[in-house]
Amino acid sequence: MRLKLLVTAVTCIPLAGAATCESLSSISIPNTTITKAELVAAGAFPAQAGRGGGEGGRPRFDDLPAFCRVAATARPTSDSEIKIEVWLPSANWNGKLRGTGNGGLGGGAGVGVGALATGVRGGYATVGSNTGHDGDASYALNHPEKIIDFGYRSAHEMTVTAKALIEAFYGSGPKLSYMAECGGGSIAALSEAQRYPDDYDAIAAGGFGADLTHHTAGQMWIWQATHKDAASYIPPEKYPALHQAALDKCDSADGVKDGVISDPAHCNFDPVVIECKGADSPSCLTAPQVEAARKIYAGPKNPRTGQQVFSPLYPGSELGWAQLAGPKPLGIATDFYKYFAFKDPTWDYNARPINFDSDIDLANKPENLPVDAMDPDLRKFMGSGAKLLLFNGWNDTSIPPGVAVDYYRKVLAKTGPKIVGSDMRFFMVPDMGHCPGTAGADAYNFDSLKLIVDWKENGSVPNQLVATHLKDGKAAGTRLACRYPDVSTYRGNGSADDATNFTCKGVSK
Repeated sequence: MRLKLLVTAVTCIPLAGAATCESLSSISIPNTTITKAELVAAGAFPAQAGRGGGEGGRPRFDDLPAFCRVAATARPTSDSEIKIEVWLPSANWNGKLRGTGNGGLGGGAGVGVGALATGVRGGYATVGSNTGHDGDASYALNHPEKIIDFGYRSAHEMTVTAKALIEAFYGSGPKLSYMAECGGGSIAALSEAQRYPDDYDAIAAGGFGADLTHHTAGQMWIWQATHKDAASYIPPEKYPALHQAALDKCDSADGVKDGVISDPAHCNFDPVVIECKGADSPSCLTAPQVEAARKIYAGPKNPRTGQQVFSPLYPGSELGWAQLAGPKPLGIATDFYKYFAFKDPTWDYNARPINFDSDIDLANKPENLPVDAMDPDLRKFMGSGAKLLLFNGWNDTSIPPGVAVDYYRKVLAKTGPKIVGSDMRFFMVPDMGHCPGTAGADAYNFDSLKLIVDWKENGSVPNQLVATHLKDGKAAGTRLACRYPDVSTYRGNGSADDATNFTCKGVSK
């Protein structure tokens, strides 16, 4: 049963009568071995190159308070090897648990210590895992249980382990549990809501990576569209012209020309408007390049049935296309097809392009489906009072955003408008790329954890979202994101860089 007691302030939890940090090494947890339990002094955790995780910035550790660092390995099956770390603040624990995810295909650098640091810094007992493997995705060749561990079991096992250690260390379990993730970490977050509805009390998930079997197809579609032959390739120096043409078509639809398309889904843009009339140049596209761009705006489709396989990229996102249409496809996509779909570590994307009919069936084999978190039935999660915040950027090119829109619509249909209206919010952020953050030439940032905490604990329902716009790391304004399907619309006066000068309006479908 989910605990209903609310925590509204950081509380110093006394450790009198509870376990010492070192004694946690002897705690008995089913299928789990504690491999380390050590007290880390304030500011003493060593700098290291680890996954940052979470929603922003590079990990730092010199400002951390003292904490108890516990490492464990969970083996729910004979082929499982889920490495877990739980960081427990030595003082000023806020009484809550924060779970974290892992980017990409997981593994890699292991447990995301940057995300753990962020949680402890905020007073949370924080847990993370390596999603059941270290290194690349080659484990998927002959280890079906490790695929399940990656897809959903590791997130649950780490949560169970964390709650047991919290109860032992502090003398009581967490009063509330949260998870706020984006990108690859959204798989863990949404899997928890769908499969283990009692694990967390509120979840935020963005940069919708939870349809992995299809979003990797979407990434390959973009690369193949621009590498059909040499003539199809769009050089990076042409993207600004294509982007400007899209802005010329749809920028002013929200009432102001500010370099942002607020409603890309209803922007009927055809790149033929900048087809070269004479000699080729950076300001125009050749006919084969126009064809490639049209394919990207259309998104992957089954060539036999015409069925949409995955979301397209939308007008306004063109400045981010280069990462997907460069000399090589994204490694996540090639690794997925190499190890999950084809089970062939020698697969060459040049020699054997993706077939968007038969190869989609291979990607969707039953043994691969645990890596998806697309169940729209969230009645058990939200029906008992848990909160779910979904968000995405309209300019996301890593994981095209239409998948988030489609999932929201399915949740609304399956879970029902009453529960969704009470316990779920979904925001599409204009101009934002892949996930909130502060790094890069152009970024948008907001604190999704704070939003769900305020919602769950204080009843502050997030009916609008305001993101800080940053250019080269410096604040350049704010942007209003509306509860989908409403669209941010200019009021008619004031700076377009100020969210207060916009309002949310419905759109005609």
